[in-house]
Amino acid sequence: MATIIIQRLNGTTYDLDALGFRVKKFDPPLTNWSYSYQQLGTYGASMTGAQASYLVIPLTLDITAHSIADYRLQLMELRRIFRSDEDFYVIDAMTPYMRWRCRAEPAAVSQTGNYWRASDVAINLDCADGFAESVSTTQDGIDYDHQLWGFGQNLPIGYTPKYTYSTADFVFYNAGNLPLMADDRPVTIRFTGSAPNGFILTNLTTGQSLKITKAISSSDQVVIQGFIPLINGQQAYGDSNHGYLDFRTGDNKLHIDGASNFNLKFETRFYY
Repeated sequence: MATIIIQRLNGTTYDLDALGFRVKKFDPPLTNWSYSYQQLGTYGASMTGAQASYLVIPLTLDITAHSIADYRLQLMELRRIFRSDEDFYVIDAMTPYMRWRCRAEPAAVSQTGNYWRASDVAINLDCADGFAESVSTTQDGIDYDHQLWGFGQNLPIGYTPKYTYSTADFVFYNAGNLPLMADDRPVTIRFTGSAPNGFILTNLTTGQSLKITKAISSSDQVVIQGFIPLINGQQAYGDSNHGYLDFRTGDNKLHIDGASNFNLKFETRFYY
C-alpha cells in the first residue's frame, strides 16, 4: 500500500491514506518518448527528432467510510482533492523529495453494494511535463536530514554540491536526468558584484558564453534566465552578446571573466 500526498498550488496538502482513501496502486510509467523519421531512399529512414510527451499516471484507490452519510461526504472530499481547474502536485511518500505536476481525468466511482465503500477507483493523472521534479531547488541547499533530497536523485557520493559561487572557476552539477536548456527549464542565475566593463560567463563544458557589456556596480542586480538578462529588473538584451547557457547532466565547468568581489547564485529544480 502506497501513501500518496496531493498538494495544491497554494500549499494545502492531503494525505490520501490518512483521509480514508486507501491507495492500492500508483504506477508512474517510464518516459513517454516519441520519434520523428525522414524516409531515406527505399530501404531506410533517419530519425530527425525525439520528444518526451506527457505522461498518464494510473492511481487506484478504495474509498472507505463509517456510514452511508460519511460515504457521500468522502465523495465530496475526493472531488475537492482532485479538482482540476488548476494543476496540483502528486507526491509518493516513499520519495517525498520528488513530485509530479498533474491534472485528473474523469473517473467513475461505483459503490460496493450496500457497503460504505467503493473499491478500485481508477484515476488517471495527466502529467504534461512528462517528468517528476525535485521538491526543493538548489538554493534550498542539499540537505539529506530533512527529506529535501534523497535516493534516486543522482547526487554524487563523497561531496555535497554547492550552487552559490564566488570564485572565477567553479562546477555546476546538474543532478537531474534532463539537460537544463535556456529554452526549456532554464536555470536562474543571479549575479551581484563589481564588473566595470561587464563580465563574461562561460560554460566550458558546452562551449557557450554569455557576455554582459554594461558596467555593473556592486549595487546592481543581474538576473539571467533563459535568453533575456535583466539588470535591476529591466530587460537588458541589448546590453549582452545575445548568448545563452545550457547545462548538461552531471558536471558543468564554468568560468567568469571581468568580475570581482562577486556572488553568483544558481537556482533550479532537477527533473527525473
